Parts: sequence; structure tokens; C-alpha cells
Amino acid sequence: MNCDADRDHRVMTILAAVLERPPAERRIHLQLLCHGDQELFREVVAMLDGEERMGNFLRQPLIAFRDFERPFEPGELISERFEIIREIGEGGMGVVYEAFDRKRAQRIAIKTAKPGFRRLLSPEVTSALKVRHQNICLVNEIHTTSTAQGEVDFLTMEFLDGQTLSSRLKTDGKIDQQEALEIARQLCAGIAEAHRSGVIHKDLKSANILLCRSDEGSLRVVITDFGLAADTALGSHDLGGTPKYIAPELWQGDKPSKSSDIYSLGVVLYEMLAGRPPFETAPFETSFASQPQPPSTLVKGLDPRWDRVVLPCLSPSPGKRPKDATQVIAVLEKPRFPKMAVMLALAALLVVAALPLALRKPGLKHLQSVNLRLAILPLETPVDLDAIGNGVLNDVADRLMSRQSNDPTLDVVSAAESLNNNVRSATQAKQTLDATHVLQTRRIQEGTKVIVKAALIDLRANTSLDEISLTYSPETISDWPTALAGMISRTFSLRGLVPTEQLSRSAIEPYLKGMSYLRRDQDRPCTLVAGPVPCFAFAIPFFQQAAKEDTHSPWPRARLVEALVQEYWGTRESRQREKAPPIREEAALILEEAEIRNKDSVPVLLAKGNLEFSNNQFDAALGEYKRVEQLEPRNVQAMLALAVIYQRQGLEREATAYYRKAIEAEPGFYDTYIRFGDFFYLRGRYSQAVSQYSKAAKANPNNSRSYWYLGSALMETAHDSEAMIALSKSLKLEENFAALLTKGAIKAYQKSDAEAMDSYRRALELYDQCYICLLNLADSSRRLGRLREARKFYRQGLQIAVENLNWQGDDDFMRAYVGYFKARLGNHEEGQEYIRQALSQARNNADVSRCAVLTYELLGRRDEALKVAAKTTPELLNQLDRHPDLADFRNDPRFRELKSKAQKGEQ
Repeated sequence: MNCDADRDHRVMTILAAVLERPPAERRIHLQLLCHGDQELFREVVAMLDGEERMGNFLRQPLIAFRDFERPFEPGELISERFEIIREIGEGGMGVVYEAFDRKRAQRIAIKTAKPGFRRLLSPEVTSALKVRHQNICLVNEIHTTSTAQGEVDFLTMEFLDGQTLSSRLKTDGKIDQQEALEIARQLCAGIAEAHRSGVIHKDLKSANILLCRSDEGSLRVVITDFGLAADTALGSHDLGGTPKYIAPELWQGDKPSKSSDIYSLGVVLYEMLAGRPPFETAPFETSFASQPQPPSTLVKGLDPRWDRVVLPCLSPSPGKRPKDATQVIAVLEKPRFPKMAVMLALAALLVVAALPLALRKPGLKHLQSVNLRLAILPLETPVDLDAIGNGVLNDVADRLMSRQSNDPTLDVVSAAESLNNNVRSATQAKQTLDATHVLQTRRIQEGTKVIVKAALIDLRANTSLDEISLTYSPETISDWPTALAGMISRTFSLRGLVPTEQLSRSAIEPYLKGMSYLRRDQDRPCTLVAGPVPCFAFAIPFFQQAAKEDTHSPWPRARLVEALVQEYWGTRESRQREKAPPIREEAALILEEAEIRNKDSVPVLLAKGNLEFSNNQFDAALGEYKRVEQLEPRNVQAMLALAVIYQRQGLEREATAYYRKAIEAEPGFYDTYIRFGDFFYLRGRYSQAVSQYSKAAKANPNNSRSYWYLGSALMETAHDSEAMIALSKSLKLEENFAALLTKGAIKAYQKSDAEAMDSYRRALELYDQCYICLLNLADSSRRLGRLREARKFYRQGLQIAVENLNWQGDDDFMRAYVGYFKARLGNHEEGQEYIRQALSQARNNADVSRCAVLTYELLGRRDEALKVAAKTTPELLNQLDRHPDLADFRNDPRFRELKSKAQKGEQ
């Protein structure tokens, strides 16, 4: 199929998806589907505008309505070969007919697009034609014929008579293990063959699986639409109607892959076994962060091998899923344990059962190894509320005592047991129950509101470990036990205590939409035709809607806090100018609402850590991220946050370790490579930065950031040609000020300041607050002899840099640039003082060192410049050796000797 046909297919698919949305949501949804392709966005939006002006004139023939002229009619003979028998199905964009192929003398199916979707056959059709397997619907040929509406493409396919797996599940609920095994075996065989042929389904679901009978009468499982399905990241039915089959990485913008097909396979297998999807009542946040309940816990007598098959398929990390479908069925077909092993296990259980009763006495279990004993004291409240409150406390005790984890042993005395022993105070708990800790709780009724105050006290040190004061409405009072359990689990570093949280059905869609924006590149705007709009601007209203739909879950509120923190970082300059109300105060109030619901929920912990980080409370943020690490040891978001904190604290070994852990956990996540590259870049270790940025570009070749970071690092290593190639790729993907700024810098290093200024000016048009653009413009103007113009640029850049420094306070990087600006404008003493402060605060920051060398050289203080240079990396010395403003400096014999020693040290 030619490129124009591919483009038609993509445009019409997106248009159809957008038209199914309410008018108010169409522009935002369109931007999501276009993935930053502005030409595609403009093309579709032009058609959308025309359709809206025509009052939905185009909508009826485009979407699944029957009031349009059919391309074919029963009895019609097409291409003098195919006789149409009847119409057997209709989708949103196509029609399927039963027909008779006179040439082959057999029944077939014909699939064709509706008017308006003339070339709506996937670019993968050609590949699909090559796949021949009994478990894949056979696609014979692509034909074109003339009709009254013009030329129409259609497919001739195998005619299948059977029931979809979806309808079977609706009828029977679930499928018994033996039949499920046979269906799974055939599904895996078909998927494996298609993947070997390079074809990805992209829309695998139970509705696309037919249960038929072979000529011999045996079960035949057939996958339909292999290679024919529209892109699951585009179709509105997938995003809104059947999101449960979509792999988590597709929600984050990744392309469909073999691994995403394996994820969909896992959902189908789970449905067959459990009679419901894995995340039926939970949002896909579950699939982003954890896994569903094992099928064996839902189906009595289910072979546990199904858990070992299905759960890896549903891993949120593509790298942890089975590599191909053959691995899936191989696990199921492994032989069971020998009978002797089972008998030995039973014998071991009998030995345990025969232990003396004294060793298994209730309330004293595992006493020999108990280090901690928590006594939950009865509620401190009026008598008429005792029953309610103590019921809650006993619920908390049950959660503690029934947890399944390898956490340090904690013996728990329930509120009921405390009452039975007439224990109501901390002193009594210590004396009577030998408690090391107590939980004290008060409940205060104020009208319809309930205030719960709780304190967790260490009796050995007589100190309070944690205290909470929570206010509940009648709608949220049921969250009380979860909040108390979360406080306890956090304090004792327990896992498996708080049950997996779920979202209500009505909150799932807005929550997922918010997540799709929240996880976009934090420093890249979601560009619209009207201008750049940051991603958090889209995420915030969706999380607000999800929070309104679900009053119990902490997730929407926690994610809303994350989005507000992103807004804080992303709009700090504009808010400074406009004196907008503080965002962090609003985020703190919403965080309190999330903590009321569950203080120990991973999204809540992440949100709190992000908020504390934005307040420069790094030690407090460190505690939140460390707790996430305890709960989810492979949480990449927490790993990266810990790396950044250690980096800011100058603990480079610890920071490096966490960057490497994050890469190991998610080797395909390009953003981790970028951040690790930044770590090296800021320290003047440019070759190592190039290595990481190259991996980022390989992991996500469609992301412009990867290439401009790579181009910048290549420039620093004097690989200008390779740098220009990388920057050109970045600009081809998206015109961005950073790539233009770096291109200008390369031209300046090559002594082409006039060309450099063209790039700087264009970069400044894209981002008018870029003080480095203004600094580079000033430097190039000065070298070209345009001194008045240079002075103007220096002043403008200084003003922006000072505003940023006043806002950020302790930014050594910004302080160094302010010093250089001031020195260039003749304020030598202040410039020197700013440089001195920046150097005293900086932790191996190469840009600070570069600014210091330039400033000291400008002020005639070469000895100071050489001292700074002596502490830098060999690669930064090489960069200084080619800087256009350091010609005299690099000819100084002391610098030559310094560089020579550094090079020998490298060798």
C-alpha cells in the first residue's frame, strides 16, 4: 500500500475516533491521538472543523449507522467472480459480507470499508497475507472494484461459522480448565506464528477470537483481524470502550509490539478462567503499578500453574512478560510434581499439626521470635460510639494479623482482647500485655463530621512515632480503617497490610486520561495549534473529575497533587510575573484529602515526596520515596527521585546506584537514560553522557528530547558533525528552542557568529524566557562588534536570570550565570561575588566551572580561572580549549600543562 493510502487510513481512523467524543473533548482527544504530529493534527482538525460547521453531516456515513448506501448488495456479482450472498456484520468503519467465490467454488467472507473510509485497510494487510496458520483467519487477497460511489477496496477472507469467545463468556461466565487449556494452546500457536512472520495484532481481545469446529468436529480457535486492526492507541473503542486489553505502555505513548500482544493474551486468559477481566473494578493504574488478584484465589480448585502463566503476561513491565507465546503454553504443559513430593509435603504438615498445643496458643503465636507487640487500645469515646469505633479497630487488627508478608514479626493485641483484659491505657498495656507499642484512638463527633485522632506510641522510649488527625464526612467515614492501617504499616515498614485499592467504574476513564498526560515528558508541552499548552493542564481536570466520581480512592487526589507540582515547576516564571496564587498550598490541601483515605498508598507517598522536594525538604522527601521502595522495590519513579536527591546531596555513588537500578528495572524506558545522561553531563563527563543519550534515542527514536540532549553532549566532545545530525533529527521531530540553541553554539565554536545568531533568535522566538539564548546572542553580537546590541541582550538576560534566582534561591547554576552577566555589564565586584558563591555551593557542576573560568578571565584574574580549571574534568578542559572567548587563556603555558597532565591521567 502506498504512503498516501497509509496517510488516508490514519487520518480517517483518527477523525472517526474524535467524532465519537463530545464536542468539548474533541480537541484534547485529537491531540492525544496525534502524538505531537502537528501536520497530522492540522489535517484532521481541518476536516473536523468542516464537519462541525456542517452540523454532523459527515458523521452518519462515517460512524456505525445503517442509513448509507451499501457498497455491495445481495445477489450482486463483483469483479465477475464474487457473488454477494448476505451482509453478516457491520463495524464502525466497515461491512462484512458472506459471498461465494465462483473461481474457487467456496464460501468466503468479504470485508470492505464504508464510504468515507475507502482506504481504511491497515498497512499491515500485506504482511498478514503471508501468515498461514489454522488458528488465524485466512486472508486471501486484496481487490479493488468500481461502484457507484467510486473505487472500493475489499478483502477476501476465510468464511468462519462459530461463536466469539466474548459471547461464550457472557453466556457461561467462565470456562473449565480443560477447555481453557485447549483454547490457550491454540491461541498461543496462532500468536506465535504471526509474531514469527513479523505481524502484530494490536487489538487482541475475546471479541476477536472465534470458537469454531473443524471438519472433524474438534474445537478450532481462530483469531480474526490479525494485522487488520486499527492502531489500538488511536481507536476510540480501545481508549474508551474496551481499555481493559491495552498494555500499560501503550497508554504512555509506546507503539504496539509483540509484548503488548502478550499482555492482551494475559487479559483473555484471565477472563476465561475467572469469568471477569483482571481489572474489572480497578483502573489501569493497577496495571501501571502492580498486578491483579491471582486467578487461583478466585476459582476454587484452579491449578496454580495458571497463576504462573497469566500473571507474568500482565506484568506492567514489558521486559518481564514472556518473550513469546510459546513460553506461555510451555509453562502450562509442564508435568505436575511427582506423587512422592506431595506425600512428603503432607507429612510435613502433619508434623506441624502434631506440635504441642501450648506452642500454638492463640495470642502467643510465634512468641519466641516476637520483637514487637502492638496493643490496640479501646476507643476513647462516649459509650454510645464504642461499638462502631471498636469495630473499626478490630478490623485494623484483623488486617495486621492476617497479612501475608516477610516483614519483621509483629504480634498484635486487638481492641477486643485489650477490653477482655481490662486494658485501657498505655501503662496497663505495658504491664499486663507486655506491649512494646500502643495505638491510641479518639473519635469526636461534630455534627455530621467525624474527627479521628490517633497516636502510635513506642512504650520503650515513651515517644510518639506518628500522629494523625483526620476529618471524615458521612461519605468518606468508611475510609477510616484503611487510614489507620496505612499509618501502622508505614511505621513498622510492613507490606501486604493495606488491601489493593480500586477505583469506581465511573472514575476509570477520566483517571486514565489524566495518567496519559501526567506521564508525558515533563518539560515538553503538549503542543496545540493555538500554542503550547503544558501536559499538566490537560491532566488536572481529568483527575479532578475522577476524584469527584470516586470519593474513597486516594489515587485521583494523589495524582492531582503530582500534576499540581508539575504545574508549579512548569509555570514558575509566568506565576512570578503575574503574582498568581501559590500552587503548592493548594497541592498540600489536596494531599491531606488523599492521606485521609490511605497515608501509605504508593501514589500518595510519591505525591508527598514530590511536594516536599518542591519545598526543598529533601530529607523528608527521601523518607517518602524510601517507603515506596519498601512497598514496591522496582518502582522506577521512586528510584529516579532517590537518584536526584542523592545527586543534589553530593552522594554520587548512591545516585549512580539508583540510576542503574532504574535502568535494570525498566531497560526500555528512555527517560531514565536521559536523566542518567544529565547526571554525567552536569559533571563534565560528556562521553558517558553521550552513551546514555544514545541509548535514550535508541529506546525512543520518536522523541525529540533524546536527540537534542545527544547533540549537546556530542558538541561538548567536539564531534560537531555528529551533533548536527542529532540536532537535525530533533528539529525534524519537533521544532524546539534547545536544539536551535545548541546548533547556534556549534556555529559559534566554528567562528560563524552570524549564522549562530540566526539560530539563537529563532530559539528565543520559541521561548522568550531563555536567558542562555540572550547570553549567547550577546556574546556573538560582541564578537561581531555590535556592542550596543550586545549590551541590550546582556541586560535582558540578566533580568530573567535574576528573577529565576530570586524564585529558586539556592541554584548555583543560575547564580553563576548572573555573575557572568554582571561582569559583562561592568559590575565586576558583584559578578565576582556571585561566581564565588556559586563555586562554594556547586557540587561538581561543569557549567558553573565554565562560567567561572569565563568570568575570571574577563576580569583579568587568570590565576583564579586556572584554579577552577584544575578541578574540572579532562573533557571540560577540551571544551574550554575551543571556546571562542578563551583564545588567550588556552595559549597560556600553565593551561597547556594542565591539559596535558589531565590527558595523561586519562590514559
